[in-house]
Amino acid sequence: MIDTGNLERQHQDFFVLMGKISIHRSEEQVKANAAAIALLLNQLSGKLKIHAISEDKFLYPSLMNHNNLNIKNISQKFYTEMGGLAQVFEEFKNNFATTNKISANPAAFLIESQKVFTALQRRVDKENTELYPLVVL
Repeated sequence: MIDTGNLERQHQDFFVLMGKISIHRSEEQVKANAAAIALLLNQLSGKLKIHAISEDKFLYPSLMNHNNLNIKNISQKFYTEMGGLAQVFEEFKNNFATTNKISANPAAFLIESQKVFTALQRRVDKENTELYPLVVL
């Protein structure tokens, strides 16, 4: 089977970074901390890209060719779903990757970050609870 420990640690890193961003709950807090938020957002983006590369090159190809039909089907479903979420995150990051972009529209940042982070958290929770238990060593 597959050692998912590193992937699960990366998931925890996502939660930590999203938590550090999400502590800023008002427009005033977002504006006052826009530089720190932009830095954290770019760190999260980098970690997500590394994670996606690991999954795309190693985890999902292996699982989609697995002998167990259930694992094969679930991994195909998860892989397909991830493409949409990756695009949503990339658009979010592009809209708010700098201090100026965050400061210019803190209300939109608050709304969009909540949507994107909720979707990302759901996705990670599904991998941790539905996919990884099927394939762990």
